[in-house]
Amino acid sequence: MGGDAGFILNGHNNTVFMDPVYGEPRTLDDLARAGRARMVQRWHAAGVPLDIACTFADSPRLGSLPSAMVTSSDSRVVVLEGGFGAGKSLAAERKHQQDITAARVSARAPIPVHLHAKHIQGGVVDAAIRAARPFGDPATRGVSLVVDGLDEPGPIRGKELLDQGLSWVASTAGQYWRILYTARSGLAMDTSVRRQMPELEEDETAALINRLGGHGSTVGGQPGMVHRVLRRPLFAIIAAGLQRDRSPLPSSPMAFLQALVTRALRDVEEAKEERAERLLQRLATECVSSGGLAAAADVGSPGDVHALLGTRLVVRAGERHLAFALPVLEQYFAGQALLAGGVPAEVTHNVELLDRWRYGLAMAVASAGWEAARTVLEPLLCTQPGVAAWAVHEAIPHAVPEGEGPWPCTPASLVSQRLQRTLEAWQQGLGPAGDRIFLYNGWSGPVTVDARLEGNKLALHILRRQADHTPGLTIPVAHRWAEPRGSRPLTAAVGPVAAGYAAWPWQKTLGIVSSYLHTLCEHKDFDLADCDAYTKERLWLASTGLLRRPPQRHTPLPADKAHQALYQRLHARGSLPVRLSYGNLFRARQAELLRIEEQLGSGRWADTGGMLHHPYAAPDQEHCPHVHWVWDTYSPPLLRLRTEQVLTAAVEIYTALVDTWFPHLKQVLGLASACPATLEADLYIAPPQNSDSYIPPLMRLSLRPSTSSSVRVNLLPSEDDLYAPLQPLPPGNEPARSPWARPSTPVVSEPEIFDDAPAIEYAYTWLHEDLHRLHLTERGPRRSKSGLP
Repeated sequence: MGGDAGFILNGHNNTVFMDPVYGEPRTLDDLARAGRARMVQRWHAAGVPLDIACTFADSPRLGSLPSAMVTSSDSRVVVLEGGFGAGKSLAAERKHQQDITAARVSARAPIPVHLHAKHIQGGVVDAAIRAARPFGDPATRGVSLVVDGLDEPGPIRGKELLDQGLSWVASTAGQYWRILYTARSGLAMDTSVRRQMPELEEDETAALINRLGGHGSTVGGQPGMVHRVLRRPLFAIIAAGLQRDRSPLPSSPMAFLQALVTRALRDVEEAKEERAERLLQRLATECVSSGGLAAAADVGSPGDVHALLGTRLVVRAGERHLAFALPVLEQYFAGQALLAGGVPAEVTHNVELLDRWRYGLAMAVASAGWEAARTVLEPLLCTQPGVAAWAVHEAIPHAVPEGEGPWPCTPASLVSQRLQRTLEAWQQGLGPAGDRIFLYNGWSGPVTVDARLEGNKLALHILRRQADHTPGLTIPVAHRWAEPRGSRPLTAAVGPVAAGYAAWPWQKTLGIVSSYLHTLCEHKDFDLADCDAYTKERLWLASTGLLRRPPQRHTPLPADKAHQALYQRLHARGSLPVRLSYGNLFRARQAELLRIEEQLGSGRWADTGGMLHHPYAAPDQEHCPHVHWVWDTYSPPLLRLRTEQVLTAAVEIYTALVDTWFPHLKQVLGLASACPATLEADLYIAPPQNSDSYIPPLMRLSLRPSTSSSVRVNLLPSEDDLYAPLQPLPPGNEPARSPWARPSTPVVSEPEIFDDAPAIEYAYTWLHEDLHRLHLTERGPRRSKSGLP
């Protein structure tokens, strides 16, 4: 291969395993050799013979993408997305090789740098500058940076690294930089930077399989599920090896990985297969816990290390460390370690460790049988239900075709029992909110699941249960929807499920839970009895509706008249909703309406004259000549004050929602886990206009680590200041924060502060977004103008 490289010779079938020397590269040739070695290692780990892997590495067009896929003229940042095995890392390596060639041709070309996201300590820009300095001055030449595996350190850390890159290239210092990230799908980002990794066409899959000694002509005749899997290069390579062995092709990505591992362990001579698998699990545990590399001495004896390297799944990283050649293999064996020994207590109680283990958890759920999945998920639900939800969503496919079996034959009683168990586990794990899952249907008691599975088509009813009696069970399935309300199903579902995964009941019931939590968030149905900020807005909304005052009017209201109107409605008409003007509804359940009646009657929130006031600053420029829009009715100082009041109330309400209804999720909800923090709002207000052109205020919200929670609003003199980089905190002054905390990169949006209940709207939007990140709501907020990333 040329250059400095070490080699290990494994005597089995005279196969040579390459171990490149890991040192600090000093020349462009060093960079090129290191990139070539990474490509060869990955192909060889996937089952490609070493000579063919070297040939592949020396074929520059193999795996290269058009420049428009890996560069962007707009933001100079691109995120190449795709599932594991799709070829993202190879495409990034090819781009890195092109950058090296450009640097050889011109001393003014950007300096090529390749980094692994999970190995970056601190900021991505600082890490890139350190790597670039041996080759020139990054301040004058810029850097062409590749960051591989943005998702591997976890989505929160990945989003942080992405936002650091975006902020840097938008600044003057980063004007000569270009950054290419690779990631699995799922990170929140602007669509302008996202590029989808193209899958192989059928003829490309066939050609790759043929080149590796398989039978590419059979690709078109494979079942739909297998055909879709083979469109990713990793699985086409595994398929070629299986065809050479005359073995049948699996039907799922996880089964393909298991086949790859089985073939690799079968070829191990130094250790028995069972021992080698234990060593691989131990290595994965060390790698995950330490962030990607493991000291060889911590894994086993020199003989153990030799056996690991002989699997071709493991490579040396320098003289003393080991790593997996493919990140997905590290995650796979981490999952197998969890299935063998359970989730360690120190992991479940440490959100930073749990963040590193999340993909291993997903792999465990995807590959586990029913009982094994329970041993992993049920203890995790007791401590970290949000992480359990994320792992289940990641592990099991959602869009599955019907009837491509064969599927296991499972009695209806067992199907119902498993769905019942998983639904109850989700409800208990979520705590107080779990008890209110079916509240929107008017039910907060126990339920019974009645289901059956034909092939992979599930038919499911969830019925009210009264003590040990479920009235709906006595009614034939076809007639249940025609019965009186108390006997009708709360919900029903018919459609295919991923029955090839034993843990599919966890996914199905998570979908039910997330659907109802989504509805409860959309309708703001989590009452708060002990939050003053919430009470003030709800009292004002109820009173304006009762007295038929139009919205956004700030004239004080007589509390006694509002109380009298509510009393009459409650006691004359039951607990009907209180109507606002213009046909809108003030939705409240009877318990809250009774509480509002008591509060209005007590006079606690009225002034000495018995009048209720709007919770926030009232306009001071309503009659000025330049008034065209609602924000024109406020002077800049008063608009700043109202913004501060609304955001302070929103943080108070959000905190109360989490503490009251989702206490078990507090460590992993993005905004909650960021606290203590300062919510900083930079507000720009355009000068008064002589026309009615739409020029609203703009607000940049950012979270700044702090020793205590607070809200700070600043008026900016120029719109350009909204997009200026945030001033970093002095070194050593940044407090530690959860890896699940929201990134601090700001987002610019219009301030949504002019409605009659703006703080409740902000708080629910933040909560809804946080739950959606964990897949605990099926969709995000309908109108997300939260201003937080």
